[in-house]
Amino acid sequence: MTAIPWTVFLPELFLLAAALLIFLLDSVGVRWLELFGGLATGGIVLALFAVLADLRFAPLAAFATAPASVVDAPWSQLGGSLVAVTSFGLVFQAIFLTSALLVALSSLSRPTKEKGAAIFFGLLLFATLGMTLAALSADLIFLLLSIEITGISTYLLVGYTRRDPRGLEAAMKFYIIGALSAALSFFGASLLYVAYGTTSLYALGTTMIYLGHPPLAGATSIALLGYGFLVVGIGFKVTAVPFQAWAVDVYDGAPSDVSAFLAGGSKKVGLFGYFLVFLVPILFANRLAVAPPACAPAICVTLHPSFAVPLQVIFGVMAVVTMTVGNVLALQQSEMKRMLAYSSISQAGYMLIGLAVATSPALAGALLQIFAHVFMKAGAFLVVGAVAGLGIGSKIEDWKGVGLRYPFLGVSFAAMLLSLAGVPLTVGFVSKFVLFSAAVQAQGWFVWLAVAGLLNSALSVFYYARVLRVMYMERPDPVTAPIRSGAVLGGSEPPMLALGGIGYGRAVAIGIAVVAIFAFGVYPQIVLSTFQNAANHLLQAL
Repeated sequence: MTAIPWTVFLPELFLLAAALLIFLLDSVGVRWLELFGGLATGGIVLALFAVLADLRFAPLAAFATAPASVVDAPWSQLGGSLVAVTSFGLVFQAIFLTSALLVALSSLSRPTKEKGAAIFFGLLLFATLGMTLAALSADLIFLLLSIEITGISTYLLVGYTRRDPRGLEAAMKFYIIGALSAALSFFGASLLYVAYGTTSLYALGTTMIYLGHPPLAGATSIALLGYGFLVVGIGFKVTAVPFQAWAVDVYDGAPSDVSAFLAGGSKKVGLFGYFLVFLVPILFANRLAVAPPACAPAICVTLHPSFAVPLQVIFGVMAVVTMTVGNVLALQQSEMKRMLAYSSISQAGYMLIGLAVATSPALAGALLQIFAHVFMKAGAFLVVGAVAGLGIGSKIEDWKGVGLRYPFLGVSFAAMLLSLAGVPLTVGFVSKFVLFSAAVQAQGWFVWLAVAGLLNSALSVFYYARVLRVMYMERPDPVTAPIRSGAVLGGSEPPMLALGGIGYGRAVAIGIAVVAIFAFGVYPQIVLSTFQNAANHLLQAL
């Protein structure tokens, strides 16, 4: 049995310490947004450095806290451990922390005396803490509890201002759907425990063979029903169709920084849950089909030897339907945040291709797509928040001439939309190329997943191009009142706030996202090799 040292939890300890310190300062009367934001940003940066060190990124490898013998240890050696340290999980931790870092930096540009700053940054840290714990899960109950830490924190984040009726409505919808999601997920876990007698993710995936005694009567039906409830319960977190209806109202009603975190960060924990729960049974069932167990029928009973194909078909259909529904509905939107919300739903469909194909290249492509989505979608919502701060309306038509009046925001938003559409030299193009190529490599019906992805990518160009046309080719309507916050980087109007109206923090966050889009688009090997190694190690460990 592999022992897990406490040092692997160092990133979580950094996040927890920062959150508790923020709440402590708030309780003694400190009301300084920059202090709270600085503590949150510092805690996230330290946690991110620790994760990158454990991934052996030079020159941080010397500071690794997880021993090499622990990282990617075979899951069969974990015994009853609740956690496992995998390169795959560490990559997801880095993705979660990157999303939280962008949001924390952007939120430093909020008004200094804004009420609830401590609550915002504290909840952001607790939500991130839940995601990083989920990435260490080796047990189904531990995974679901970690996801709920994130869920409860994000319910509160959506309505934390308590002044916006739309935000409160969105928070209530989010809470109700989240409670339903949790109930379905835990009920599915209880059914799997009845069928298998364990909640270990490795044991759940490999206990399709019962040695020494026959399976429980009806165990096949109970197990399949349990997995069905998990597909639905976690599907709400992923915003996969048909479990996506809540997402648009929540993203639209939440503050833009919170929407950025939901789209760029918290939905990824649902995707990780899908990978962790369903990848093991898919792989193990495929191995059984190739090499049936060598034991007498009296003591070896195969519970469901063909389990892999139905699961892969389910996720393949979900991927195609999700990307298609998201893109078709995005075409019909007249409000910017709702268009981005439907676009985010469609992106989840691309990511599910990696689970449906379930090969090492497909997993690496899905990781790159998830990583790219953080900069593209979180960055887009941050730009929307900056534009809203300038007094520009929420409808797409209100953005007439924004690209010419405010070059920094215009160029940044254009880069994010082009990357989402998959234009070459952007990370969005590379991630889709790697993912669709993996589906073609797998041959068979998986090729049609790549075809569906290409067609949907072409479809998405229409509504992204519409936004660019409005921003750069249409004249703004006559303005009867001055814009509240002044011009933004490069604008012609006199600035009223730092950096022309968006603040240093938001400008830095948007700038990081734009640089990442082009840097990883031109030279993806910076991260792609790490993602490929993580996928290979995960398949070997399982």
